[in-house]
Amino acid sequence: MLISQEDIKKYLSQVPPIPENAMKALKYLKEGDLKKAAQEAENDLVLKKQIEHVVNSAYFSLPNKVEDTVQLFTMIGIEMAKSLVYSYIVSLLEPKEWKIFNINFKDFQAQFLASYEEYMILEFGKETYKKYPEIGAIIPVAVCVCDMLLGDKKDKLDLILESSPLEIGTLLKRMTGVTLFGIAAEIAKIWELEEEKCEIIKNSECIKCENPISALTHFLFFYMASKPQFMDLNSLIEFNPKCMDLIPKTTQRIMNAD
Repeated sequence: MLISQEDIKKYLSQVPPIPENAMKALKYLKEGDLKKAAQEAENDLVLKKQIEHVVNSAYFSLPNKVEDTVQLFTMIGIEMAKSLVYSYIVSLLEPKEWKIFNINFKDFQAQFLASYEEYMILEFGKETYKKYPEIGAIIPVAVCVCDMLLGDKKDKLDLILESSPLEIGTLLKRMTGVTLFGIAAEIAKIWELEEEKCEIIKNSECIKCENPISALTHFLFFYMASKPQFMDLNSLIEFNPKCMDLIPKTTQRIMNAD
């Protein structure tokens, strides 16, 4: 067997806990104290660098480069700051060498984060977005996990995919019963995200497309994976067009933009 449930369980058991400074930063963000959260982020040089990289990327369109973490947190607000801290935690699981997906993962993270914020606010309003900022940051972690799990078995994977028109996401689901979004949800649980948010992430597979936020994340992942620079990720998702019925504003804006 190419990959089993036991392989996934073994990998998940090795997922590291949230680093101390990041944990403290999240604690202060939940309390609404941006200054203390930023100070904790400053104490972790890798976290500080990750925040600077994402916020100063083209997708946030800041007029000038900003390096002061307190200033960055103040500019982007508590919700996006939470997302950036979780994005940093996700980046700790990024493979040292990508073997399956030929993408710039940090760019994918930044685009997914920015799009998640934009379309959550468009579709459901800012107050709803404020309740669920972490979801858009955690979902990309499944891409890292899939590459790590399948990377050492690339030759076998290529043989299977050459002999059968299956996508990687379909293959994963048939062999293990686990989906891309199911993996992300399991890691969210390890990092102690609230149960409701873990369920939203898990249901982003959109087998039935009943939760509007899950429908949005499903659609956004498919939309991002349809871009030329991230096309390798297209094989991870079986798109369910019924998701569009639950997110009409997002669908209309993206369709009109394209």
